[in-house]
Amino acid sequence: MSDTPAEPRSADIDLRASDQERDQTAAILADALATGRLTTDEHAERLEATYSARTRGELAPITGDLPEPAAGANLVAPTDTDPVDALFSKIRRGGQWPVPPHTVARARFGAVVIDLRQAVFTRREVVIEAGSFCGKVEILVPDNARVYDTGTALFGKRSQLGGHDRTKEDWDEDGPVVHITGRSVFGHVRVMRSYKYPWRDGR
Repeated sequence: MSDTPAEPRSADIDLRASDQERDQTAAILADALATGRLTTDEHAERLEATYSARTRGELAPITGDLPEPAAGANLVAPTDTDPVDALFSKIRRGGQWPVPPHTVARARFGAVVIDLRQAVFTRREVVIEAGSFCGKVEILVPDNARVYDTGTALFGKRSQLGGHDRTKEDWDEDGPVVHITGRSVFGHVRVMRSYKYPWRDGR
């Protein structure tokens, strides 16, 4: 049985859309971006409309000009889903890369930099599993992102730079939501928003 959202019947267009239906629409958009059917700007515009949609009738036109995925098709684009694993090295992922729903970043005696500031979010909410062992994972997030770090540390450190003084009312509800998990052991996991030293980008 297909998990893709069905075309709503006329009697259903006024029914409230569920989170699952929004996520399914977002998956179709991510697939269209990966196959070149949508530009990054078109994808961003439609993704915003997807998570702003309140009814099934508002969701339907968003993918109306895209081919219907085959039953059982994997709609999550495989691009960039491999773990980012730095072993005695430094790896940086940045630019306009499509952020999958779940990203694994591991630094062992090395450093990983995950730069989300220009990234294309394929979901409104993404999870980054950041693990460090005698290394460092640095995550750069957009100014309008909401960040929730629920990871742990053992003889290590987890920190955030920038945005500490924001209240709940300051957050942009249309911005991406980044959930950070994982464990820091004798290492450091650091989340950075805007900072004063642009030369850090070239490190």
